[in-house]
Amino acid sequence: MSLALEISLNRASVSQIATQLLACDKFFVPPLSGRADIACYAEKLIDKSVRFEGWVKGELVGLVAIYLNNEAASAYITNVSVLPEFGGQGVASQLILHCIEHLCKLGCTRLELEVGENNIAAMRLYEKHGFKITKKDAHSAIMCMTMKNENKMETQRDYNVEIKDTADHQYAYSFDFDVMHPYMIRSFEPFFRLGSLLELGSFKGDFTRRFLEHFDDVTCVEASDLAIKEAQHKLGDKVNFIHSLFENASLPKKYDNIVLTHVLEHLDDPVRVLKRVNDEWLAEGGRFFLVCPNANAPSRQIAVKMGLISHNSAVTKAELEHGHRCTYSLDTLERDAVAAGLKVVHRSGIFFKALANFQWDKLLNTDIISKEYLEGCYALGQHYPDLCSSIFLMCEKGDSRQSDSSL
Repeated sequence: MSLALEISLNRASVSQIATQLLACDKFFVPPLSGRADIACYAEKLIDKSVRFEGWVKGELVGLVAIYLNNEAASAYITNVSVLPEFGGQGVASQLILHCIEHLCKLGCTRLELEVGENNIAAMRLYEKHGFKITKKDAHSAIMCMTMKNENKMETQRDYNVEIKDTADHQYAYSFDFDVMHPYMIRSFEPFFRLGSLLELGSFKGDFTRRFLEHFDDVTCVEASDLAIKEAQHKLGDKVNFIHSLFENASLPKKYDNIVLTHVLEHLDDPVRVLKRVNDEWLAEGGRFFLVCPNANAPSRQIAVKMGLISHNSAVTKAELEHGHRCTYSLDTLERDAVAAGLKVVHRSGIFFKALANFQWDKLLNTDIISKEYLEGCYALGQHYPDLCSSIFLMCEKGDSRQSDSSL
């Protein structure tokens, strides 16, 4: 297909979803506005659903939204919509395929939807993807598909491949290790709790090593077994490593401090993992430290003006190869944290940054950048968090949220 469609997970705002649904309203059968308040429905989708979004040049053109039930054993498609001018170009099919692939990874076995009896085109689309009518009345039909274990195996990500450097992009730079890591620790230190620490996504242990100066009880969960081997070689038995996906991890206890840095943007279902942090892993009175690369960093905005990327929150080809699924800004990061039930206590940025990482690596090998200049960039970042290299939320345990499968 020639359409330059970018697919992301849970990136759109309430207003973007509402605008898209309003543009599609009369093409629903029957019209959506006759069944629900569109503004309220958009808010509910943000709050309750997992959303597969199709973008063209920064515009939300397609949306498939699902509700997960019974710990993701089954799911319900509540919305499939494509802007009329992008109809007939395979947008809905691509989003449904991504949805099915995502659910297979979660171990979901059943996917259901309801379609108007007179919506023949939609029925044909769903039948094409394996749905069958299981119930029918005068107004609508219930369609369902069963997903088998072999589908799950076919769509498994290779996390050992994702951590490798590509031809034009490194997975991590000296700027990350020598500049960002120390400043992240400095940003965290005032909020540390005495006790244990859980690091979700330890990579090769370089950041983990810095926590050993503050904690005796450190556990790391990492999806790449190759990364764990390198980390164990560096750190020995000082750290308890668990080789697992966050979605499947079974941890022995709750933790006083949990750290998730530059990892959330890699996850297929970030809200689900954040919900596990809140509901299962964070101890009462504990602190959760959440850091992501910033879509609005000046270095990224400059790249947009240079025509290197389409918009601030775009996922580049190199980022996609490294497993990125989205690019966060402070508002969308807080949105996902709140959707998971977490209580956001502190929000900030880490290090004002106007150059790309590879440019920083070159400068750090010269005498152009002084310690005082680095300190100035860190201090400036406290005043302008939305212009920092990374965005930072410190969260505490909040109320759990229950999902439902109604419109």
